[in-house]
Amino acid sequence: MPDARVISHAARGWRLASGLVVVTVAVAAEQVWQAERRSAALRDEVAGLRSRLADRRELIAHQRHEMAQVASAVDHLARTTGALGERGAEARRLAHMEESRAETRALVNVAATLGGMSVMSEDAGRALEQLAWLDGQAAAASDSFAVLTVLVKDRGEEVSPGVPTLWPVRGLVTSPFGARTSPYGEGREMHPGIDISASYGSPVTAAGNGAVIFAGRDPGYGGLVIVDHGGRLDTLYGHLSALYVREGQSVRCGQAIGAVGATGRATGAHLHYEVRVNGAPVDPRRYLAK
Repeated sequence: MPDARVISHAARGWRLASGLVVVTVAVAAEQVWQAERRSAALRDEVAGLRSRLADRRELIAHQRHEMAQVASAVDHLARTTGALGERGAEARRLAHMEESRAETRALVNVAATLGGMSVMSEDAGRALEQLAWLDGQAAAASDSFAVLTVLVKDRGEEVSPGVPTLWPVRGLVTSPFGARTSPYGEGREMHPGIDISASYGSPVTAAGNGAVIFAGRDPGYGGLVIVDHGGRLDTLYGHLSALYVREGQSVRCGQAIGAVGATGRATGAHLHYEVRVNGAPVDPRRYLAK
């Protein structure tokens, strides 16, 4: 039989080996568990990063869409401003005025960098370039508006007093401008003015400033006064019973130039009033004040 001490020693060796195996397995299991935890944490972190990256990409896409819309609006504004500048320049040429001295900036390259890398989208940079250019165009346009204001003011001072806006006599319009049935039974005819009913002898006044170019008798109009208001614009006052002005005389707006009558080819007392532009009759109501 084996010695008892040998058997005891072998048993202790097996127990020691078993304990080492158990410890090794436990350590290995702990390491595997820790590794799995770290792997799970890394997977969560990667998923979070991917989610944030997707959100960032969506935001960038949205911003690029907005910048594209801004760039399109700037393009439209640039075209409008350019056309305005051309019209202003044309107004200056017509007025024989010097060219605008407002500085018109050329398109400039606007870019922002950080560490050698661009931090501005292409659309944003292009929009800022055009806005810088529009700043100069706006200054030129402002100058052009000033020129146009002067032109309108000068034209108003020169022309407005002569425009025939005053009613030559107050009364009911019995026959308007345009096609009508002839009061003499001759069918349809073109009426080149308006007939204003008024009492016989009522004063007839000039509708605007001007010069008398005719004052006399006419077979159809009877007593007739024609006033030249400048700009190839004339007014005619027909069927007058009396004439208060002569040819070559200057008249002021509201000045009496004759009296209502029924002379010439007239069916009763009234004023036949015409406005002619370049010799062609136009509707007097275009000019008469309401």
